[in-house]
Amino acid sequence: MATVADIEPASLTITPGTSEQFTLTLRNDGDDVEAYRLTAIDDAADLVAIEPDTVLVHPGETGTAVATLELAHGGNWAVGEMVVRFRVVPAGAPDDFLVLEAIATIQSFSEVAAVLTPPTLEGRRGASTRISVTNTGNAHAEADLAVSAGNLELTIDRPRVALPAGSTQEVALRVHARGVLWRGDPEQHDFTVTVTPEGQPSVPLEGTFRRLPLLPGWTFVAAIVAAAVIGLGIFVGLAVLVWNAVTGPVVTPPPTEAASDTSAPPPTAEPVVVVTDLTAPADPDPAGGSVVATLAIEAADAPPDALIAVAVTWPDRLALASASCLGWLDGSTDDVIAPETPGLVRPGDQCLIDPGTLRAQADLEFTGPREGFSETVSAKASRLVTIEGDRAVEVEPGVRKSFDEKVALTLDPAPFWLQVEQYRPEPGSSTRLFVMAVHRTLDADTQDARVALRISVPDFADPPNLFGAFVVGGAGACVDVPEDDVCVVDFPVDVDPFDQGGGRWVDDALETQWVFVPIEVPTDESDAGLVSVEAVGLTEGDDELGAKATADLIPPATGPLVLGSDLFPVDVEFDPSSAPGGETVQATVELTAAILDDRPAADDGSRLLALEFLWWDQLNLVGDPEGCAEYDPKSRVCTLDEPAAGEEIPDVVLTFTVDEDATSSGADHAELLVKASVLTYPPEDEEDLTGGADVPGGWPIRWDATQIQSLDFEFG
Repeated sequence: MATVADIEPASLTITPGTSEQFTLTLRNDGDDVEAYRLTAIDDAADLVAIEPDTVLVHPGETGTAVATLELAHGGNWAVGEMVVRFRVVPAGAPDDFLVLEAIATIQSFSEVAAVLTPPTLEGRRGASTRISVTNTGNAHAEADLAVSAGNLELTIDRPRVALPAGSTQEVALRVHARGVLWRGDPEQHDFTVTVTPEGQPSVPLEGTFRRLPLLPGWTFVAAIVAAAVIGLGIFVGLAVLVWNAVTGPVVTPPPTEAASDTSAPPPTAEPVVVVTDLTAPADPDPAGGSVVATLAIEAADAPPDALIAVAVTWPDRLALASASCLGWLDGSTDDVIAPETPGLVRPGDQCLIDPGTLRAQADLEFTGPREGFSETVSAKASRLVTIEGDRAVEVEPGVRKSFDEKVALTLDPAPFWLQVEQYRPEPGSSTRLFVMAVHRTLDADTQDARVALRISVPDFADPPNLFGAFVVGGAGACVDVPEDDVCVVDFPVDVDPFDQGGGRWVDDALETQWVFVPIEVPTDESDAGLVSVEAVGLTEGDDELGAKATADLIPPATGPLVLGSDLFPVDVEFDPSSAPGGETVQATVELTAAILDDRPAADDGSRLLALEFLWWDQLNLVGDPEGCAEYDPKSRVCTLDEPAAGEEIPDVVLTFTVDEDATSSGADHAELLVKASVLTYPPEDEEDLTGGADVPGGWPIRWDATQIQSLDFEFG
């Protein structure tokens, strides 16, 4: 190899909110001048700035670049080691790239802040407020709470709070005045709450309680006037008695209902204080592919038979798989969503919990990308309700406003996971090509592995032709076919990662075997079902697992197989179809949503249409795609509004610039992949469940179609 690269230091420590530097040294042992392009990859790709990012080195000489690793101040950084990797790509031989690796150890820190909400209270005997304590660091913290005041009694829920990294705890504070202020001017009493985190200075919070008199100031004058009126009334009464004795009795009519009603209106009750707690397990099992967040509440003053509605929000990358709420309220319509249909629940909807039960809580199970995830879920008590029919009715006195409770859900990638996807079929073809992807994390185990897969298809399709299975390059995908529906996939460690015929695709953290399986289907029928793949055997080195142990480690995967309608066709076209480096091109995505005509939409009429984009590094997106109602640049997902009846879906246009040095790497084209999907509705009867079969993962289903389009490069 003509390039020698080194990194200094090989390891360092860094605290969030600071920056540290690595020095990259490159030596050119070749005979020609070489330009090296330096990029940070993997977890640190967005955290590192390299200056310069291209180093020109003459033969026999060395060049250097400085890479600055900067962590934003906050509690999102897990304590421990983070691998920082750099890719060094020679412009003259891009396939002979090098990867440099160093270790950055993230230090722990905790910062505790507190606030009193509201700080100013008012009442005749007492009032309530809340102490919000937030840990903005990345390490667990504890804090003590103390209260002090003069002529006031202060009561707090708990004198000490535990604060996981990035969390907020709320503590209820009740202020009660000693004695009674019968009349006169309001009195003002100051009080202090002191929050003392371990190892940090105390945080004093100043509050004020404005004590109102039980009786207004004018009541003394009113009492004198009332006494005079009463005395006059007694005098008049005696005179009437004397007159009656002389002239006879006088018949007095009974008082009217309005005149006899002297009752005062009932006092207005204060809103119910709801303490919300949101927790998650410390070490969820990645093989399960899901994390459970527990939502617990305390509401001692809630009226009988009332329910607490808690609004729950989560990012789009997560999906709510199940929940033990009594039910859900639609966040915009107040309609009740049945607890057995979690697929209809959306972020912002409200989980119903009974505060009168012994364990007033609900478990929320979330799933996310199989490659692992770290996302934040939040919850906030919003209303006090009862259910009448299929609608929610608010109950007085309501719920006191509070802050969002947040919890981070983190799941490391499983050692193995499966994926099923169908390529868009050719019109009129009887062959459906499915790709069964077996993903494996490289850092899980580096030795050889073999996975046995059982592939199942609906009854209307022919059994899968495993002997016709293949990978890119034409090599056989199933190295062994012990049964008609089972094949064995190899994960060798000594295969050239650039040899497409070797049946292996590699990136920096993942190894994947793509098994392409043709499935024959009738061309004159309309039907729908699921193609599934399950792991029935796993061998790593000398360790061999049976079917049950393998199934516990590797969950199955499914994908829809639909006949008779092209659910979501996609067409992609570049303009121009070829371009040199530095040129601007446009890609137009045309699509329709021809959902099965004999199946209605969901009750609320919604179908969520979405497009996911993937493109080669030689293409650079300019701005956001046009035509999207929403666009997430992180996941590259474009969400579209469903068109009204009779209207077409508007085209989506992406503008790219081609890298100036796109052709210097030896590539002759770049590809844009578009995946289209539509979220449908829950089943109406057993026939909707593809012949009565249980659909894994529940409804709604995500139907996918894929289109790949190439842009050719022009060489100068």
